[in-house]
Amino acid sequence: MRVLPLFLLFFLSFIQCSSLAKRQDYEDSLRYYKKAEIDNTITTLPRNERKGFIAVLEKAHLSFLSGGTDFRDLESLCEESKERLRFSASRTLKSFFYLESEDGYYASEAEIIYLHILLGLYYSRVEQYEKAKIQARYAGNLLSGEWSAEGQFDDPTLRLLLASLWLTTGEKEEAMVDFRKATQLKPQSQSIRSFANEMVPTDGEFVFIFGGPGAEPTMDPSVNLNFIRGLRNLKFTTSGKQSQLLLVDQSKSMQLSLEKGTLGWYERHLVRDNEISELVQDSKYFQLMSATAIKEGTKGTLKITGSILASATIIALGAGIVYVGSEVSSGEIMGLGFVTMVGGFQLGRQWIGTSIRQTRDNIKEDLDVSNEYRYVRFFPEYVWIGKSKTKLNSPNLRSNQGPVTYHLTPAMGKVKVRFGFVPDAQNP
Repeated sequence: MRVLPLFLLFFLSFIQCSSLAKRQDYEDSLRYYKKAEIDNTITTLPRNERKGFIAVLEKAHLSFLSGGTDFRDLESLCEESKERLRFSASRTLKSFFYLESEDGYYASEAEIIYLHILLGLYYSRVEQYEKAKIQARYAGNLLSGEWSAEGQFDDPTLRLLLASLWLTTGEKEEAMVDFRKATQLKPQSQSIRSFANEMVPTDGEFVFIFGGPGAEPTMDPSVNLNFIRGLRNLKFTTSGKQSQLLLVDQSKSMQLSLEKGTLGWYERHLVRDNEISELVQDSKYFQLMSATAIKEGTKGTLKITGSILASATIIALGAGIVYVGSEVSSGEIMGLGFVTMVGGFQLGRQWIGTSIRQTRDNIKEDLDVSNEYRYVRFFPEYVWIGKSKTKLNSPNLRSNQGPVTYHLTPAMGKVKVRFGFVPDAQNP
């Protein structure tokens, strides 16, 4: 008889462990992340999806920023992604690639490409440069695929990351190709143009800093006039301050260039998600909307009916008091009755208004899918880049307004590249 309770306990634990992480599950890790406490961020990550695409990539990204060298899970995920990667076409995008994981998550192009760039950077960190080059070529092929102009996904920040990877392997000419491509994608950036025209010296360092606490999805019903799709549409909002950063090393300092544009990673995620699973999600959302409307409609009707009955009871009580007052010819008692009647009417109106507001708020909460929207968190909102003609000894970061919270990794690679992270949050 003891076997059954143990089995039920195991089954319930399995269900809990296999559930999908929601926004509230990230509250602790995001709080540490905004303080640049990377190790604490990792230890407080949600445990719901330990081996899924999102969990592996988030942990690998954070571990890299912390200077880690354990990339076994990331390596397995990269190999699996090559087998599951699909190329397709649609009316809107015409052509695109996507990856569906075992848990039903559709990874975006930016997530897939960064997955391979990140593995390449890990390889460079442990000086496995030939393996790093393989990942760099694979990521470059995904960025430069023969797509239509409308469907092709290319991104200046990913190009800068890919150039950084090439630098760590010592392939300066390959890095120049990606710096030039980043210039084409973002011609207004003088800083990127300078990298395309003048290579990082062999004895110098390239600096790449991830910035911002990461974008968060919010409901945006106004995006589309279609009622069902309009309610389900989301938008990403950012909260980083976009500070101007200085890198200071002993007696010298240099201004780092702020490069915006990674919001496109998140926006493309929404486009990709709608394109691939549009009909399925609309069908599910319509069912949710219908169920919510019935549930809240029933509850709201009961609340309003109860409010009306309670109000009517108080008004009736007041009328009874008025009647008694008139029978005994007491103006005071009649006045009390009238006050009771007026009070009953006002209370009824307040109760009905409260019931309507509660019903509206409950419907909004039930239909707000932003809390459950799945994507890889902790990606930057923007980046800072810079280069030094000489090796850096003990660099630190500061803004024009004073000290900042940050985390810097040791320089790595054949041509030295140093990575870092600045939360740059509004409320650190």
